[in-house]
Amino acid sequence: MTVIDFVRLILKHLRLLLLVPILLAVLVMVLTMNPTFEYSSQTVLYTGLASGSSIEMDKTFNYQATNTAFDNLINIINSRETQEEVAVRLLALHLMLPEADPKYISEAFYNELRLKVPERVYTYVETGEVDPATLDRERMINNPLPPQIDRLAYEKTVQNLLQLMRSSSDNYIYGLLSFDDDAHYSIKAVSGVKAQRIGNSDLIKLTYTANDPGICQHTLAIYNEVCTINYKAIKENSSDAVVKYFENELDKAKEALKEAENKLLEFNKKSNIINYYEQSKAVAVVKEELEVDYKKKIADLAGIQAGSKRLEEKLKIQEIIQAKSNDVLEKKKELGDLKFQMGMARAKLQSGGTEADRRTLQELKAKIKLLDAGIKTSVDEMYTYQNSIDGLPISKVLPDWMASSVDTEDLKAKIKVIEGQKEQFQETYANYAPAGANMKRLEREISVAEQGYLEILHGLNLAKLKLTDSELSANLKTVDAPFYPLKPNPTKRAILIIAAALVGGILTLGVIFVMEYFDDTLKNSIKGAKKTGLEPLGMMPKIVQNTGGTNLAFVRERLLGIIVQNVLQHVGKLHQGERTKVITVFSTQKWEGKTVMAGNMAKTLKQEGKKVLVLNYSEKRPPLKEVARTSIINKMLGYPDTRIDFGNPFLDPVDNYLESSEYFTYKLDNTFYNAKGYKDILAQDSTFANATPDVVIIELPAIIHNKYPAELMLNADLNVMVCRSNRVWTDADEMALKYLKESCASTLGIIVNGVQINETEAVLGDLPKTRNKFRRKLKAMFRFQFLSKSQI
Repeated sequence: MTVIDFVRLILKHLRLLLLVPILLAVLVMVLTMNPTFEYSSQTVLYTGLASGSSIEMDKTFNYQATNTAFDNLINIINSRETQEEVAVRLLALHLMLPEADPKYISEAFYNELRLKVPERVYTYVETGEVDPATLDRERMINNPLPPQIDRLAYEKTVQNLLQLMRSSSDNYIYGLLSFDDDAHYSIKAVSGVKAQRIGNSDLIKLTYTANDPGICQHTLAIYNEVCTINYKAIKENSSDAVVKYFENELDKAKEALKEAENKLLEFNKKSNIINYYEQSKAVAVVKEELEVDYKKKIADLAGIQAGSKRLEEKLKIQEIIQAKSNDVLEKKKELGDLKFQMGMARAKLQSGGTEADRRTLQELKAKIKLLDAGIKTSVDEMYTYQNSIDGLPISKVLPDWMASSVDTEDLKAKIKVIEGQKEQFQETYANYAPAGANMKRLEREISVAEQGYLEILHGLNLAKLKLTDSELSANLKTVDAPFYPLKPNPTKRAILIIAAALVGGILTLGVIFVMEYFDDTLKNSIKGAKKTGLEPLGMMPKIVQNTGGTNLAFVRERLLGIIVQNVLQHVGKLHQGERTKVITVFSTQKWEGKTVMAGNMAKTLKQEGKKVLVLNYSEKRPPLKEVARTSIINKMLGYPDTRIDFGNPFLDPVDNYLESSEYFTYKLDNTFYNAKGYKDILAQDSTFANATPDVVIIELPAIIHNKYPAELMLNADLNVMVCRSNRVWTDADEMALKYLKESCASTLGIIVNGVQINETEAVLGDLPKTRNKFRRKLKAMFRFQFLSKSQI
């Protein structure tokens, strides 16, 4: 479809394209004459989820977590539990009103509520004093109430209605909320509250539309409070459960740590341990020093004993000296005993002796001193007369021997004391060795219990921190409180009217396009040739009364001349010579216009000076009915007048322009069916036996409904099929034409009859009609012929 065709299609149906939208717009206008006014309000909540402060110092921004938090909040706002409580609270507020208050509910809706709520529901409305202990303080809200309604009574009424609603599924409150027919208290109505995050901010906007301004405002006000409470409860409960878990685990860890510490305390008491590591270290140091001292004294004793032995061997004294010596020996023995006693007393005193042990040590020292003085006196008495065996004076050898003897006894006493201390150290080591292993095990138990306790304590601190942070973030704050809408929302009446007009226009245009696209009629000779597969010989417009300013006579004559010219060129090209040219005119269906076409072809040939003979068949044909006037619908829609102009010369019968010798009416009998040429048909009347025309035009009956002379058509110079432009080429037509296509395809041609006047532009170009300059320019523009001129 070209632009010109599109414009013509629009212009053809212009009134319909205007009338349908206007009718739909008027219909919508009538239906919306009494619109239902709606009121809208909104409120804004601050959440602090994205940029709010937090007591968690290392908390970082997480885009996905923030979006998830907003999704959770919006889902809580849209949850059924929230909507149920909002609906019940709104209902309780209206039930407790003594009379209609436009700030809360209009008089019409208040009266409607009074009529539809049964009396038994009013028994749940609290009217007396309410004990605050019977109410859940955490579920109480601060929505605005009229002065005549007590806050505690309101909360008690809400509590009663919620209990009634949740008690069963067949009570009035449950049904009121569940069914969708209620405009204010049903879940469907309350779910009209839309929650939306404002951009990427911390703000949530709630919007609501209702048919009452008071209900609209207070529904949002209640919604603010209820969703805040629900959100806070969920946030705190989730964190509080974690805190309780850590507190229980901390108590268990504390008991385990206390038990481990008590075990260690009992073990220290039992083992007399104050500080095991310091004590064991001190014991090890003292034992090491004692071992060194013991080995040194053993070595010293061995040296002194060797020297004493040597001195005793060299010393020879007289018998007198022996007595003195015996006396000295006795004293020396006594001195050794005293030295041993003194060493034991000193060791006992060092290991924590008493004051008596100290006095005993002092007495022993005094006795030793006296005994040393007595021994010295005895020795001095012997010195005068004793000498060594080497001739040395006894006074020279005796002191050395005496000193050696004293040191020997002293060392023996010390060695004996040290050996006793070593036995004590062995006993101490025997106690300390298993005590160390047990100490390690007990300390390890304490360390594990302490580490577990500290970890749980850390987890508890984090959980409490999270709980506090959740409590802070769960406090939704109202930035913009819901306002009371003073004027209703603009109605969509104008939009609906415009939309109806647009939809009507687009739908009508679409239907027109679909009908045009699926229009499978032949329309013109080009499309007819494609459908039938025959060579196009031309087309003829429909002879109508109203030509729309087009010079139809010129168009008709010019198209008829083109058809005759094409026929003569075809016949002349096929058969050269002076013999009579035979042209058959046939159709597959009845009422295709064969008679008119054959007669006008003969008329044109006759005007060109050729002898013609028209043969048509005798058949009783019903006369065409002339329509007196066009239909009213066509006039209203501006469609062109399609009535046929029966007074047009083109539709005159052949006897009006041909002589009686130039046309012949034959009978449909065997002579016709078996005819091989036109003379076989003329044999029915001897009057035409000697006729020698230049062109014979034979009109055949419709080949689908009648037999036809196949050999006649095979021998004809040209077989012209006439088809109406407003019909569809069917399979029956194709089957009827199949044999002719196989036998005489080169002599077949098609003329499309009754085409729309605009279709003839494909053959004639611009139709001869009066056009102004603007229309010519517009048409050239639609054809994209911007530089086209009508003359040089």
